Amino acid sequence: MAMCRKCGARKRRWPRSCSRCPDRSDRGDAAADAAELVVETGLLAWVVRGIVSVVRLALRALG
Repeated sequence: MAMCRKCGARKRRWPRSCSRCPDRSDRGDAAADAAELVVETGLLAWVVRGIVSVVRLALRALG
C-alpha cells in the first residue's frame, strides 16, 4: 500500500489520488461543455457520416 500525497490516506499503487480525495470537477465540466458544443454545431453528425462512408467503402471492397 502507498500513501496519498494529498490527504495522507492509504491507497493502492497507481498514479492518481485516493478515493477519499475530492475529484477535480473542472475537468468534467470542460468535457461536458466541449461535448455540448460538438452536438450543437453538428460536428457529431459529420463524424458519424464519415465513419459510415468508410464502412461502406470497406464492405464494397470486400464484396
